[in-house]
Amino acid sequence: MKTKLSSFLTDYGMLLVLALLFVIFSLSTFKEQTAEGYGAGTQLAEKTLAAGAKEVVLIVGTSPDDGQVKQGFEEALRDKGVEIHIIATSEPTKAKAGLKDLAATVSQDCLIACSKKTGNWTFFNNVDKFKKSQILTPKNENVSSFLKASNLKTLPDKTAKTAIIAIGMTMIIITAGIDLSVGSLVALATVVATLTLQNGFNNSSSPFMIAVAFVAGISAAGFCGFLSGAMTTAFKIPSFIVTLAMMLIARGLALNLTGNRTIKVGLPDISWLGQNPNPIILMVALYAIAYFVMHKTVLGRQIYAIGGNEEAARLSGVPVKRVLMIVYTISGVMAGIAGVVMASELNSGSGEFGQTWELNVIAAVVVGGTSLMGGQGKIIGTLIGCAIIEVINNGMNLMAISSNTQQIVLGCVILAAIIIDKIKKK
Repeated sequence: MKTKLSSFLTDYGMLLVLALLFVIFSLSTFKEQTAEGYGAGTQLAEKTLAAGAKEVVLIVGTSPDDGQVKQGFEEALRDKGVEIHIIATSEPTKAKAGLKDLAATVSQDCLIACSKKTGNWTFFNNVDKFKKSQILTPKNENVSSFLKASNLKTLPDKTAKTAIIAIGMTMIIITAGIDLSVGSLVALATVVATLTLQNGFNNSSSPFMIAVAFVAGISAAGFCGFLSGAMTTAFKIPSFIVTLAMMLIARGLALNLTGNRTIKVGLPDISWLGQNPNPIILMVALYAIAYFVMHKTVLGRQIYAIGGNEEAARLSGVPVKRVLMIVYTISGVMAGIAGVVMASELNSGSGEFGQTWELNVIAAVVVGGTSLMGGQGKIIGTLIGCAIIEVINNGMNLMAISSNTQQIVLGCVILAAIIIDKIKKK
């Protein structure tokens, strides 16, 4: 029984931690607030029906959340015999103009329904026809900010870039190494990709040119990873020192190439890769490939063997130097892919991007169960670790915890993961 429990906690312990964090942040972020989204729309519809109105003007903003208000309102009033007029704008002056345009056609008993955002506008009764109109707004309710659909939808997208980088970091840490350069390589990839488009192709938006620019960014980061691997294996320099140097070199190079400024591309066509759900799809595909490599190929077995005992692996015929160079190159490529996703998302490149990302990535890998001593770790565990780190960051932001305190918490999480790893080894 004890063996089965130990095996269960080893395989699924991180999932239990993730579930526990969901419960903690769900309960911690409960507070009374004005309803938003689809639920607010249905609330407004219920108030409209309760008032016995036959005509209503719905005033909403242009945000996705207000779009959900509109959808919920319309669906709840469908076939209810209520005539609906929609004014969708983020500017009060345009909403007021819209009301004036409707004044000549609506009835005297027409209601005005507002979302949380537009409910704060105060001009409605200044329009003659609507001076006596009833103003409907969503009521306050106790809800969890963490469990809001708008928040939960952002978690996978925010996790994607860190999780992609963590694939290469997992392989390196399994070999008992470390890569401190990944954050700088992200910045370098964004700069090379955007400069290639801007200077090499005069901001050409053809799919071929965009693909070439993305490949250039990924290749630059991959080459830096290759150099790190070469220095580590050829001169027997600890990976910590080599990648620390590469972190400074790549960051400085990215800043010099841009002249310490942000490179704006201004091409909507490059934004497709960074738009939800494309980063998530890319992340899932890369994890599927990484899982296959680590668990079904000779290379994966060699990576584990080197982490377990490098000398024994060498004596067993494992080409240690070649495998290490491949692993560090993969790490660079993964950072490069995350970089071009970021360049696509922001339509720009900068030497300032990716700062301190290496800390979050290492934390995610360690929390996911990969041992810093090498030889142990699972790709899927890393993905769960990335989710845990993002949930912690997201939950602390929603609780308005200061960035200084968040750093303390992140450091404690890393220490706890290392202590747990030590206990498991004993």
